Amino acid sequence: MGSTKEPSIRIPSNSPLASLTDLPHELLLQVIDELDDAALCALGSTRKDLNDLIFPIFFDKHKITSPLQGWISCYRAPEHTLRAIRCSLATRNISNIHYYFNKGINRLVEEVEEMHAIVRRADEVTDFKVYLHDPDDWALRDAPSLNGAQVPRLTSEEWTKLYLGLLTTSLTKGCKCVQLSGGDLFLKYLRDRDRTTVESGLADPVLSSRQQNTDDKTTRYFDGSFHYVSPFVGELGLNPQTAQIHAVEKLPENILHDLDGKPGNLPAPIVKDQRKRSRLRLTKWIENFFKRDNSGAHVKAPISSTPSRNSRGPSSGLDRAQVKDLCNPSSKADTLVPTRTMGPSFVDWTTQLLSWCAPTLTRLELQCPKTSSGIWCKFFSDVRLPSLTRFETTVRLVVDEAHIQGSDILGFLSRHPSIRNLSLHGIQVPTCLCDLPKFGNPILPNLTEVKAHPIYIRWLLRDKKQCPKLKIVLLQTEYYTSMDRTFPYDALNRALEDLLPRSQKMDVIGFRFTNDHHPLDSWLQSHVDAGPNASILSKFVNTKHLLINSAYYVSMINRIELVAQFVGLLPNLDYLELQEQPDTPYNRTDHIPPMVEALRQHSPRVKRLEINNNSIIDVHKFEI
Repeated sequence: MGSTKEPSIRIPSNSPLASLTDLPHELLLQVIDELDDAALCALGSTRKDLNDLIFPIFFDKHKITSPLQGWISCYRAPEHTLRAIRCSLATRNISNIHYYFNKGINRLVEEVEEMHAIVRRADEVTDFKVYLHDPDDWALRDAPSLNGAQVPRLTSEEWTKLYLGLLTTSLTKGCKCVQLSGGDLFLKYLRDRDRTTVESGLADPVLSSRQQNTDDKTTRYFDGSFHYVSPFVGELGLNPQTAQIHAVEKLPENILHDLDGKPGNLPAPIVKDQRKRSRLRLTKWIENFFKRDNSGAHVKAPISSTPSRNSRGPSSGLDRAQVKDLCNPSSKADTLVPTRTMGPSFVDWTTQLLSWCAPTLTRLELQCPKTSSGIWCKFFSDVRLPSLTRFETTVRLVVDEAHIQGSDILGFLSRHPSIRNLSLHGIQVPTCLCDLPKFGNPILPNLTEVKAHPIYIRWLLRDKKQCPKLKIVLLQTEYYTSMDRTFPYDALNRALEDLLPRSQKMDVIGFRFTNDHHPLDSWLQSHVDAGPNASILSKFVNTKHLLINSAYYVSMINRIELVAQFVGLLPNLDYLELQEQPDTPYNRTDHIPPMVEALRQHSPRVKRLEINNNSIIDVHKFEI
């Protein structure tokens, strides 16, 4: 039998090739359903119409808010979430970012690099909040059980520069609020591993081909010269000279940077409340989608679907117009609140940032209780902020071991006469007033309001020419973690004695109680027992306004009788203000009648009562 040849099919040379989008809609949906998240990101990066189609499907699948909404907020997001956001053409609309980085070194580094690319692609990022609680948990619970071969090598210096590159880039986008939370335990793990590596003689983590040598000077972050290379370039077989190099543009002279780190309980994922769409609904959506005008279907600018560290070319950075805009300072930059430091590199970064913002920075809040005293000493000696009007050192409610020395703080204050509002909490407290430094000339000539430990209030009041404009004074108590350490309430009495000569010039005198233990009741009762003839309070005849702040912890409601008797010792008090009071639920007023009744009985001269910034109550006219 002779062989029969199958007829060949000839395709005309001028016939266009079929496209994936030419498939029937049901078949196209079937293809999309079969792809994993990585493949979806790759496919969505090939054409503009597929980009507009696939990434909304991806975000809907994982219940993640689309970048089209202008913000992203993710907690424990799926693995390729940031990659999808970076590849989506809608990324430029993002202005608010709240993201919890995931655990594991590989995943963390990739997410930081993806976030860096997202921030650079966005037109303007005004609110940037990132959290490292899961990496901290990994370093504490998972990492100790892993051997060296199971954990990618990442030095503390590489990680710090990687993270700082991200933060610096966020500032080049006009960020008004930056919040950093967590990361201490993860950094400590890296440092401990660096130390172990050096001691074992395996390598010197400081001398890395991807990092600086020992002769390099301090890295400059804000003059446009800072670059960093992905820490995992070598491990992926890429040449460091052709691998992804991230350039960070020069920071504008005026920025608004609010690092108000207040970590609390981790929130649940913030996602769209939307049910998974049915297959029929998706099919109809695809049909409607492809009825649109497909002109310009191809992506105008190529978007790489591979992680940024795999890119084989230098990053182009911002274009000329963007750089020009960055060099034109806005007049809105006036706030900076660093939350914590991450070793010398982070201190250098913070100091450089403060120096860059110095001409316009008016508020500085420091929340760094665990930084060593030596670093604080250098920090306060290096920083000069000529426009600073408000300065705060803060910790949470409970004071652990304090590392900021009073002499460093007071030296800093002496070089900033523009400060008008001062709050000191959680710094070292000397046992004696004589242990604090003395200056030849009075300081803080413009100070109008101060909240501090009684011994620092006394130091400010020791010179009659010091703080001539002072109008508001709050005596701050402290709640210590150690049960063996209690706050000396007799320090309040000594501060009141020093404050008395200036009381006629004060608009407000007050207390901030942070400890609800028995010594507080004993101190209040001691004044009540002393009575109007012996208590120092009875001498404050010019005091009309008393403020009691409870830090949302110390209840004045539960001791209202004692408080009313204490307040009644001020002979001419007219206005009682209770702020940050616990046990005062919103839209409930059942706590008010007992307070009004107690004030009428023990403090008849008090006419006005204010609780937690609510409407002022006329004590005499209030109907019980």
